[in-house]
Amino acid sequence: MASRRGTMTKCWGAGFGTTSSGELRLPGNSSNDAGLKDARAAGDTVKMSGTMPMGSEESLIAWKTQAWTNPQTVAWYAQRMNENTGTNRLKNLVEIELCLRHAAGDRVLDVGIGTGRGSIPLLSRGCHVTGVDSSQAMLDQCRREAGKSPIELLRADIASLPFPDASFDTLISLNVLVHFPHWRGVLREWARVVRPEGRLIFDVHSLDHVEAVSRAHAVPVEELLAPERQTERYTLRVRAEDLVDEAESLGLSVVAIVPYAAVLGGGNRNFWLDDSRAYGYLWERLLSWMAVDEPLFRFGRFLEESLFAHLTTQTTGRFMAVLSRTSDPAANRTWLQRNQRINEALAHGLSAPVLSDVIPGDVAAWQAELNGHLDYRRNELMLSFFCTAFASFLDAGCGEDVLAPQHLAALRRYVRKWRIDKATRHFVKSWHRTPSVQEALTCAGVSLGAGLEYELTRDLLDAVGAFDEGG
Repeated sequence: MASRRGTMTKCWGAGFGTTSSGELRLPGNSSNDAGLKDARAAGDTVKMSGTMPMGSEESLIAWKTQAWTNPQTVAWYAQRMNENTGTNRLKNLVEIELCLRHAAGDRVLDVGIGTGRGSIPLLSRGCHVTGVDSSQAMLDQCRREAGKSPIELLRADIASLPFPDASFDTLISLNVLVHFPHWRGVLREWARVVRPEGRLIFDVHSLDHVEAVSRAHAVPVEELLAPERQTERYTLRVRAEDLVDEAESLGLSVVAIVPYAAVLGGGNRNFWLDDSRAYGYLWERLLSWMAVDEPLFRFGRFLEESLFAHLTTQTTGRFMAVLSRTSDPAANRTWLQRNQRINEALAHGLSAPVLSDVIPGDVAAWQAELNGHLDYRRNELMLSFFCTAFASFLDAGCGEDVLAPQHLAALRRYVRKWRIDKATRHFVKSWHRTPSVQEALTCAGVSLGAGLEYELTRDLLDAVGAFDEGG
């Protein structure tokens, strides 16, 4: 299946050529400082978007590989994977459940196994697990995590696996491909070691998501991705369509592409939430309650697994790809058509008809479960924060056929107050900065305007009834 879209941005980095379609052509094979093979075929091409990190792609791959060989770094990572802080437990649960649900057969290869969080749970199901990682320190940590459970661990490069063709029923890889730009060559190698009709399960960050936000908010993609430009913060972002095209060229077909990380904190950025209440310190603090607040945790899980998992790669910043080593162009086209159809429907907001198209099972039961979650005040507050990013949909009546009247009224009330608060803060911080006013409020070289902000904010909010109960 030929790709229907070219890359939308140019390529960066020294020493690279480009194809006529603007794709980045990688240099030939080389080795990094640790002697691990960079097992890409010469001339492999990779579609990039945003700004490449400083330095060459070769040095980026080497840096990312070397970063996890330090035992202290590995110990920190292992602690982070096990600790129950913020949304960490929710992220682990969502990812592990997807692996358990979609793994096929008994022979499992975990590429970039890390601490083994994705594959160790499969041992209890009777699977034979083999794990590879470029870091011996990480393999040693995985051995400790596995305890006495039988697991085979080998040191190897993710792009040059030391196994014969068709050796495994399922290949899983969590939080690995997101770090490396040479995903096409890696995917080719992964497909090689999986048997016909076997499964490949891995996560990547969504470029569809960033491009959709760019179009909606008229902000350049390069600007949105600016924080990811540096080597240490590089993040692979892939369009679902490009992934499906590449999969088809390798004789693979889509089983599922599952969006997630809609309400996960930390580095799992949801660009739709920028400049809303669901962004920054207050949002992260609210999400952090999931560590100890079980009703809030269950609501977060409901949103991730029962809503966003059934939507599209434009809705969240991350997705889990589940591919079968079976050639099925018709299935791939069907998935792409569904993705496009849902995107078009979501452009008008989330309504009961849209839900009936995407939610499996009884939609009425789903709505009842949603409203049941919202009876808990902190859950209602969390959704209120989230809805400030989509206030225009509430204005247009979105949610009236989904939410119970009391919850819809609470969301609208919160969004109204958030708008007032936002407009007030903007006014009180800007009115005294115009040249004429600034001059009038300057005494002995000191601007007096900033000193008026607190009292003026209170007076304005009081004037519009922002403090009134139920206002």
